[in-house]
Amino acid sequence: MTRVQYLFLLAGLMTACGSEKDDQSQDADQAGKNAEHGNANDGDGSHDDMDTGDQDTGAASDIDGTPFEPDSIESFFYAGEEPVWVLTAKEGETWLYIENYPSFGGADGPETRALDDIELSYATCGVCVLLKTGCQPHGDHSHCETTFMPEAGSSLTFDELESEVGGDWSGSLSPIRFIEVSIDGSTYETTPVSGGEQIELDTWSFEVVLQEG
Repeated sequence: MTRVQYLFLLAGLMTACGSEKDDQSQDADQAGKNAEHGNANDGDGSHDDMDTGDQDTGAASDIDGTPFEPDSIESFFYAGEEPVWVLTAKEGETWLYIENYPSFGGADGPETRALDDIELSYATCGVCVLLKTGCQPHGDHSHCETTFMPEAGSSLTFDELESEVGGDWSGSLSPIRFIEVSIDGSTYETTPVSGGEQIELDTWSFEVVLQEG
């Protein structure tokens, strides 16, 4: 599926299901970010007055995270002029996404990256980390009730990042604090929710084999 086809499909799904829940997420069988605006996993269409620059910063050493023990992990590689890596780890109704977009300044090989500044917004991140809760499959896509993105201060390491189906992708997240956000359905700008929830996770490592996206 091309990015153009994906965007048309997404628009149809949002129209059909938007009255049921504000926040939506597709399964990990499609890349979530297009070349113009950023990730389209969420489409609640809401705005808050806060700006992403107002987030509190916190070092990973200050985080007392709980273990993340996923029941399943899927990873996909989307080849082409703008390759994309997408990982989805599911622990019950809590789903963790790691997405890598070199065309947005993401990684093109092993590296450790601070989750700060542009990585905190889904509209601009090259290496994107999201946490979603209240997730349920819904036909050929999924609904999630709440979306979180990292607070500044954590990091993500890619130990291996191969660029082919059947290749290895491995790495780890440092202890990480997620804050509740909304993602605008038109611009995909990411805005912290005033008085929103926070979730802290402990260090989590992954090692997967890439499937065809």
